[in-house]
Amino acid sequence: MSMVTTQIIMREEMVSMATTQIDMQAEAVSKARTQADMQAESVSMATTLTDMQAESSVSMATPQTDMAVDMQEAEPQGDGQEREGGGQDQEEGEGRAKGVAEPTSQDMEQTGPQPANQGQSYDQTLSQSAAANPPPPPRLVNGTVGGVSDGEMEAEPSVSLPPCQEYCGGALWDHAYCKRPHTHTHTHIHTHTPHTENNHEGLVDLIHEYLEDFYEKYGSFIPLCEDDIHDYLNRKSNTDLSDGKLVKWEVAKYKAGLATVPTQHFCVSHNKHTLSLDDLATLEDHNWVNDQVINMYGELIMEAANHKVHFFNSFFYRQLVAKGYEGVKRWTKKVDLFSKRLLLVPLHLEVHWSLLTVDVSSRSILFYDSQGIMFKYAVDNILKYLLAEAKEKKQLSFQKGWKMMVNKCIPQQKNDSDCGVFVLEYCKCLAQKQPLLFSQEDMPRVRKRIYQELCEGRLRDVPSLRD
Repeated sequence: MSMVTTQIIMREEMVSMATTQIDMQAEAVSKARTQADMQAESVSMATTLTDMQAESSVSMATPQTDMAVDMQEAEPQGDGQEREGGGQDQEEGEGRAKGVAEPTSQDMEQTGPQPANQGQSYDQTLSQSAAANPPPPPRLVNGTVGGVSDGEMEAEPSVSLPPCQEYCGGALWDHAYCKRPHTHTHTHIHTHTPHTENNHEGLVDLIHEYLEDFYEKYGSFIPLCEDDIHDYLNRKSNTDLSDGKLVKWEVAKYKAGLATVPTQHFCVSHNKHTLSLDDLATLEDHNWVNDQVINMYGELIMEAANHKVHFFNSFFYRQLVAKGYEGVKRWTKKVDLFSKRLLLVPLHLEVHWSLLTVDVSSRSILFYDSQGIMFKYAVDNILKYLLAEAKEKKQLSFQKGWKMMVNKCIPQQKNDSDCGVFVLEYCKCLAQKQPLLFSQEDMPRVRKRIYQELCEGRLRDVPSLRD
């Protein structure tokens, strides 16, 4: 019986070992898939950069092509200048300009000596000579037949061609000059084309200048907005880059270059508050905003309101719940809460941010929540605190008459990550007596603006949200 038991145990161990090996193989397969996904993502990023580089190359090559075409149009004029000074060609040109073909030495030999006095003009004599002796076959000039049409001599354009082009008219039809044989063509060279490359280089320098100053000021590109770059270029060079491809490409190149450089220690200090780059990074994308960002921004709100608004530290409510009034009595030792217009109490309830406000003059307690949640016990705790504070500061008029209100028609979040940003925006608008006109769609820009305000140590006007 013991042998059977031993065999069963051994088989169970073998099964356990086989299961362990299968789990290890499954884990190896999972790691391989993860590596494959990372490689695929890298290939996708490389392809995107390559496409952007190709678009940039095409846009840079276009001005060079235009300049080459303009130079080709200007070639006939240069050839004519090289032939200036030729005696016979110059005389022929003058005759053609007047609409009269002067006789050459060949014509004189064919027509013979001219009588001295027959009462005929020079033109009549030339016409009789041409009738008695037909002219040689017409030749092609600039792709057109230079000869007599309807009894009138057609004047050739003033631009002369080299001999190799003069007798090879069929090959000249591709030239822009030859497509207008019956009009006097003025070759025009675009003066703005040679400056296109210089303008492009100038814009790139301005973009790099802006990015360099931005990175030094904010420590990262988290709050970067392409619209701000466009505004900067408009101010500096009066250039409107509506497509934005150049800006996107240069920003991507600049970020790729900084990726190889170690990030220097960056922090922001204001009064007693200090934010590291990790703290500021909680404002990026869908990260959860931390207490340090909440508290420093509250400091800026109080300063912007000339301290007529009091912003409680985010740790205040936790301390109040944990230790009661005696645990937070010292927090307002130098502050007269009942002389303020508005009190702002941020509530960090485990994984969610809410806001509780106190309108001192009307003795009203209001609750703001971006998910429509109502925490009545939190309102009760703040009411107990206010009554104890009024008693401690001997403010008899504030020991009664308090009422609670709930605001339902307020902006609501549509995700699980922006509650802290909504609380900060509630606070700013209420402190500045502005309506709550923002929405979930504004959150990416609000996050960037808050980041910049923290680094600049001051608040911006609320209307900038809609600019």
